[in-house]
Amino acid sequence: MSQKPTSDRARFIRTWGLAALIAGLLLIWMLSGLFGGDDAQSASSQNPASTSEEAAFTVLAEDQRSESVERTVRFSGDTEPAQVIQLAAQVEGEVQQLGTTEGARLEAGALIARIDGRDLQARKARAQALVHQRELEHTAAKPLRNSGVITEADLAQAVANLQAARAELRNNELQLSNLQIKAPTRGILEHFAVEPGDFVKVGSAVATFIVNDPLLISGGVNENDIEKLRIGMPAIATLNDGRELNGKVRFVSSRADQQTRTFTVEVQVDNAGAAIPAGLSAKVKIPVGQVQAHKVPSSLLSLDDDGRLGLKSVDDAGVVRFHLANIVRADGDAVWLSDLPEQLRVITRGQGFVQPGEAVQVQLEAAE
Repeated sequence: MSQKPTSDRARFIRTWGLAALIAGLLLIWMLSGLFGGDDAQSASSQNPASTSEEAAFTVLAEDQRSESVERTVRFSGDTEPAQVIQLAAQVEGEVQQLGTTEGARLEAGALIARIDGRDLQARKARAQALVHQRELEHTAAKPLRNSGVITEADLAQAVANLQAARAELRNNELQLSNLQIKAPTRGILEHFAVEPGDFVKVGSAVATFIVNDPLLISGGVNENDIEKLRIGMPAIATLNDGRELNGKVRFVSSRADQQTRTFTVEVQVDNAGAAIPAGLSAKVKIPVGQVQAHKVPSSLLSLDDDGRLGLKSVDDAGVVRFHLANIVRADGDAVWLSDLPEQLRVITRGQGFVQPGEAVQVQLEAAE
């Protein structure tokens, strides 16, 4: 009976020892897989027989042929009056009457304001009387000079006095003609600077007069396009409501703006009857010739490593190529690009995942 505890203890030790051995073997196997896997994988990758080459990335592409399109230079601006004229008083006096109202459309010569001329009328009467007196003196001086009563100098003085009197009368008549301030041409009386009863001096502002027919639209053009423009070129302006106005280039700046680095271009457009007001937004396009170009969605454009905008294509060998974008014009969500090969296989899907010089698999899709 005394041997039974010893036998049970031995059996217990053997059981736990076997379990510990099995656990140790499992741990060694797991660790060998963890730390030896890289070597095994590396060895496998170095063995051409153990694996195949990784497949090239697949992109969707579309074959395109360039088309002849109209190249245009475009800019945005606002409609402006052809002229803004500040009308001023030419004589001093009290404003007697306003001949129209602000906003009125006037023909050339229409009355805008009248200055009280009673003082000038009195001056004119005095000037006329003085002229009559000087004429009598000059008439009497001639026979007196012939008879030797007066000298040649006295006769010359009489002539000078007559000329001075006549000059004063002419000046008076000119001032009287300037009492009425009139529209210099067809246009719109924009604003009065005076009211009846105000006293004005020579040069005092009286009214602002604008000429809205034609209208002007000016904007900035970049240095790549400015050399294509010439004065007199036809132009088309489109207002926000879709109306189109025909016109022509009136001014092309020869110096760039220091801030924007663009050149100012001014287009004159027809505005019959001054129906279109100044201050409306407009987009101007100026045709400058025909060019071969490809039409692509603007979403296909991307930047290269230097931050330049361009388009990715695939050549005949399946290698990705990058073409700098020379945008001829934009039509909605599409752009026309020039200076590209006549035939081009444009990447339409996957261009963001491939780089120039990379070989790819190409799946063609039909052009729309």
